[in-house]
Parts: sequence; C-alpha cells; structure tokens
Amino acid sequence: MRKLATVGVLAVLVAGLAACSPKLEEGEVLEKEGDTFTVRLSRTIDEPIDKVWQALQTPGRLEKYAESYQQTKVVKEEGNVKVIDYRVKALGQLQAFTMELTMQPDEKKVNLKTLESSLATIEGSYELTPGPSPDTTIITYRAIQKDKANIPAPVSVQKTAIKGLFDDLVDGLKKGIEDDEQG
Repeated sequence: MRKLATVGVLAVLVAGLAACSPKLEEGEVLEKEGDTFTVRLSRTIDEPIDKVWQALQTPGRLEKYAESYQQTKVVKEEGNVKVIDYRVKALGQLQAFTMELTMQPDEKKVNLKTLESSLATIEGSYELTPGPSPDTTIITYRAIQKDKANIPAPVSVQKTAIKGLFDDLVDGLKKGIEDDEQG
C-alpha cells in the first residue's frame, strides 16, 4: 500500500514537473550521467560573508528556517566536524540522511559527505566567497551525488528537486540571519 502511495505521489510530481528543468545561471552545472549527478550551483545572498559563515556553521537551526528541512539534528560534534541527521522533503517524500560536515574556517568552506542514506551518496562542499559588494556573499555548492536507489522520476524532476533544496537552504540561511538581527 505504501509503495502504491509513493508511486501516486511521484506520478503527480512527474506530471507537474516533467517538462521543466530548473533554470541555471551561467557557470552552473546540474548534469546526470548514469546514476551520478555532477552539481555546481551558486547564489548571491545579500548578507556579509561573516554572517553567512556563522549561519552555515549552525546547521541544527536550518529546520526552523527552511521548509524542506523537516529535521536537522546535530548528533555529534567534535572540533570542526559535525554529524547531522537530516529529514528532508524531496520528490514528495521525507528522505533521511546522516551527513558529516567538516568546517574549514580559514577557507569559509564546509565539506560534506553522506554517512547514511538509502537514496543517494553525496560528497561535496559549500564555499563562501565575497560577492560583488561588501554586504553580499556568493554561496557555491559543488557535489557528486550518486543514486543508491532507482528513483522512478525523470531526470528533469530530479534536477528540479536538487536545485530546489539548494535554494531552500540558501533562503533558510538568509531567514536565520535576519531573525538573529531582529532578536
């Protein structure tokens, strides 16, 4: 019964999204070859790099500010390494990931890798660089994402989900920064 419900949800998503792949900016990459995505996505956020870096270092708060991130629980923290249990809504389903995040403060970079997931194995990073003006920051996500399950959705739908999760994460970081400024 659950499998039938999953197929039904995916069918609705496919019908609504099959014809549209996400719009990518110049230099962005979201390609799939076989079972592996190569991802490079960037967004400019209207916040100084130090504030964005602080927000990126507190992934446990993401569930409060990003709609797709239903749970972001820090299960282990040792030095610059954090292990996070994520429950992320993607492709109409709640997906579980346990990720290891390694903070590199001097480079304003977070390396990430999947420790547990039935859906995909991800190795990548979030890098922060100064934006075109002093109060802006460019967030770049680079990753290799390998499917562990045969996802019954067109590649265009999968691309839309990956881009949507990145955009939601960036929007969540911004909302968290704004909330800190008001509180």
